[in-house]
Amino acid sequence: MNYYELTEYLEIENGSQLQYFEEIADLIESDEHIEHEALQTLFSEVDRDITASLLDDYFNDITGGLPEEHSDMFSLLDQIRMELTGLIRNISEDDPDPFFHFTDRFYRFRNWYVYDTEVSVLERDAASSGTSREREYVQSVRDALATARAAKLSGEEYAFDFSSALDYDIDYYAMSFSDLIESADDSDEE
Repeated sequence: MNYYELTEYLEIENGSQLQYFEEIADLIESDEHIEHEALQTLFSEVDRDITASLLDDYFNDITGGLPEEHSDMFSLLDQIRMELTGLIRNISEDDPDPFFHFTDRFYRFRNWYVYDTEVSVLERDAASSGTSREREYVQSVRDALATARAAKLSGEEYAFDFSSALDYDIDYYAMSFSDLIESADDSDEE
């Protein structure tokens, strides 16, 4: 997708209108390839605080259905959230290409999340006759997390192996001092 196709897909005229959870979710979860340049143009137009808040909300949503035994995956997703929100909040206008690094990290996350990584999923089906059947398959991280959320609601039994998804390098993340204090306050409230 180029920039024009991307704004059409998101049903916005430009990046300044990226303001709702559904738009960031559609942007992240789309099966369509989105050109790096299209993302960079879009992000150069957004309200950075709103985008950081939308990313926070998105990551909170996707980790909400993650089974408790997958704390390593939860931790990784939280690190990715901090990296992306820290980068978008702390973009320096003095940088000759201020949105490139954030866009690059977002693009990398999106490819890992939607395309590049396979999660092994074991579906356990308890038949009414008392026998159980199992079916194993692979899904993207995006689809495995959606399956986990759906299973939590339906009561169906699944087992997930996220081990291949844990190979994700975090370059760094930038947090302002006020963000660090806010994060610590949030942890204290839990």
